[in-house]
Amino acid sequence: MQRVDGRPWRSVFRLAATALVAVGLTSCKKPYRVGEYVWVEWQDEREYPAYIVEKKSNTRYRVHFENYDARCDETVDFSRIKGRIEGKVVHPPPPTKGLCAQQTKPTPSGSSVPVSPYKVGDRVRVRWRGSTYSATIVGVVTGDQVLVHYDGHETAWDETIHIDRIVSRR
Repeated sequence: MQRVDGRPWRSVFRLAATALVAVGLTSCKKPYRVGEYVWVEWQDEREYPAYIVEKKSNTRYRVHFENYDARCDETVDFSRIKGRIEGKVVHPPPPTKGLCAQQTKPTPSGSSVPVSPYKVGDRVRVRWRGSTYSATIVGVVTGDQVLVHYDGHETAWDETIHIDRIVSRR
């Protein structure tokens, strides 16, 4: 049996196959985007519903936990994001310890997102690098941040903006 770097060929082959499977399993996952509603593992290792409010890097995201104050917002590694949420959510009980052990009261609509002057579907003009572009609001992230889609552009250009960048409604 021929050896490579002191290892039998079978060991090298198994190691390579394991690495390929691991890469394949992680690379097929669709990346998370700002504004998405996801399950996030929190301090007590339970999963809580949260909104992604900012992408820090390819592997780190800033999240806002639903029904909790902004002081509980956290930058998390993608490994703590356990999946997208679709449909109704049964909220887990609040954590037993830590700064965010107390839930805030939900708004009358049942959503923790503060009231925004804009709603999904509003057509607006947005200032970007000295120019103004037509856009449509596709998500309300917080009371003063919205997710916009620039009309006529790919969804890759969608971004979360502060409402002070909105010039006017169209």
